[in-house]
Amino acid sequence: MIPRGGQWVFLFSLVRTPPAVSAASKEVAQPDREMLRMMDFLKDMEVIKNMEMMKDIRQLEQMRDQVARDPGRPSTPTTKKEPAK
Repeated sequence: MIPRGGQWVFLFSLVRTPPAVSAASKEVAQPDREMLRMMDFLKDMEVIKNMEMMKDIRQLEQMRDQVARDPGRPSTPTTKKEPAK
């Protein structure tokens, strides 16, 4: 297949791409050490957040189970009203 008019322009622009532009795009493609450390840090923070969420879920499940075992007890704390003076 022989390239046509628009295809020639595209192919010619690929050949004429300056080396500095292609080198710059290669630098952007490879993350540096600081970026990798930041990605690791963010992954660690996500793990910590998930662990805290699991802890909260366990606490909620324990509270649910406790309420299920003792249905006579009110689930919310009651406050004593002071008599009017």
